[in-house]
Amino acid sequence: MSVEYTQEQWNALVAPFAPISGAFLQSFAWGEFQQSQGREVKRIVVNVNPLLFMGELGGGGGPRGAEPQGTRTAIAQAVKLKAPLRMTYWLVPKGPIGDASSTAMRDSVVAALGASTDYIRTESAERLPRSIATKDMHPHTTRLIDLTQGYDAVFGDFHTRVRYNTRLAKKKGVICEFVSLDRFEEFVELMKQTAERDEFSIHEIAYYRSMIERLGAEPSCHAKLAIASKDGTPLAATLTIDAFGTRTYLHGASGNMMRELKATHVLQDFVIHDAITSGMIRYDFWGIAPEGSSSKHPWAGITEFKKAFGGYVYATAGTFDIPVNIPKYIIYRVAKAVRGVVR
Repeated sequence: MSVEYTQEQWNALVAPFAPISGAFLQSFAWGEFQQSQGREVKRIVVNVNPLLFMGELGGGGGPRGAEPQGTRTAIAQAVKLKAPLRMTYWLVPKGPIGDASSTAMRDSVVAALGASTDYIRTESAERLPRSIATKDMHPHTTRLIDLTQGYDAVFGDFHTRVRYNTRLAKKKGVICEFVSLDRFEEFVELMKQTAERDEFSIHEIAYYRSMIERLGAEPSCHAKLAIASKDGTPLAATLTIDAFGTRTYLHGASGNMMRELKATHVLQDFVIHDAITSGMIRYDFWGIAPEGSSSKHPWAGITEFKKAFGGYVYATAGTFDIPVNIPKYIIYRVAKAVRGVVR
């Protein structure tokens, strides 16, 4: 059921089941940020009797004659979004989560959200039953670095050229630092240059500003803006999020000047080193091309960049829709397919 939770209560519920990648999307503060953008948010906790799903547990879930003990939990923070054809859907980013079975997870979100939407979009680690694959809203394949091994081991896993470029940039006077909103325009200009050079779209500028304003002082879902510069000229920037022990590299940008200094390399080293000293256990590069993708994949270049910092590949099932209003959903899928993209 949907009830009111305090930040402490909600985060305590999420923490034991926090997804390996993207846990910040299920944090209380991220939900509040989404509400500040004019979106409706629901937080759901459903306690499930596992006896109702014994078939999924292999005839009891244990030794012969044993019965499941206690209840299982399904947790979901959902954001309501608009879709074409005057449709709406609930997005459960990187969720639902919990220890309930996949069928119980599905039934729980449908019962809690289905009456007020046309379909429900999920991004749980495993595909829920009777769901339909769709285009990713958030990446389902990423690279992670285990920060508990310490900085020396992490740095040693960087590609040789990254270690060389990092040391050289420092010698040539590239300075990395965390900054506040008084340098926000530098970040914006770098984002615009990157978008134009690499041909991708960015959020509205107000979205980034609001994120930094609302989450910059929030310890449980903490946004940090870092800039690398030389002689007062901004060269590269990162916007990261700290939540549930993971620092996520959410947005990055680089300018068109002094690119030979490889400021992006030294800046990644800076934010990773800071994550280790801050007690983070994991660094998430937040999205690479799925394994086996060709060199023509749109993310091929950024995948090679992130791979150079070591770590390992982590992937979840992907993004899936649970139709609620089935006739409208079929029309929606057909219309999107005709236009060449289903989202």
